[in-house]
Amino acid sequence: MTPAAPEGESDPRDAAEARRHLRAALQSLHRITGSARLDRLNAARSGVSIGFAAVGVLGRVIETGPIRMSDLADAGRMQPAALTRQVQALEAEGYVVRRADPADGRASVIAVTAAGRAAHRRVDLANDALMGEQLADWSQDELEVLVAQLDRLVTDLRAVPEGRVVRARRTGTDG
Repeated sequence: MTPAAPEGESDPRDAAEARRHLRAALQSLHRITGSARLDRLNAARSGVSIGFAAVGVLGRVIETGPIRMSDLADAGRMQPAALTRQVQALEAEGYVVRRADPADGRASVIAVTAAGRAAHRRVDLANDALMGEQLADWSQDELEVLVAQLDRLVTDLRAVPEGRVVRARRTGTDG
């Protein structure tokens, strides 16, 4: 039997269990937010038939203004091929246009259209209404605490320890 941690110190076993629960919760959240069911529900409520990833790309283009594909990939932390698929879906709906970059004719710049701004607004309103229904029993204080903790979690998860990066490059793995 392993002795308990000294008083005032946390037991590493408890921390490991909490991290396992966190990973499971993050996996569930990923499945929920990336689900086709949620995409269909948002499409029905907003009248906009683009998926979650495309909505994110559209929002980024609205935030930044006209932007080169390479800069958009970096800003959205997306692989170029995945970004290209999303931009093509947005172009097909008339939500963005692709033009030659005035500074470098070999590159293209993505810009939002008026229809894209309107579609993003409709999706945003539909998402907010849905989340309002889902979180109706949460207080504003609870939501603010959750947002602060999630912001911290995202920041910490993006800060990959250097040793892990070096090992991943050397072995060709990511862990």
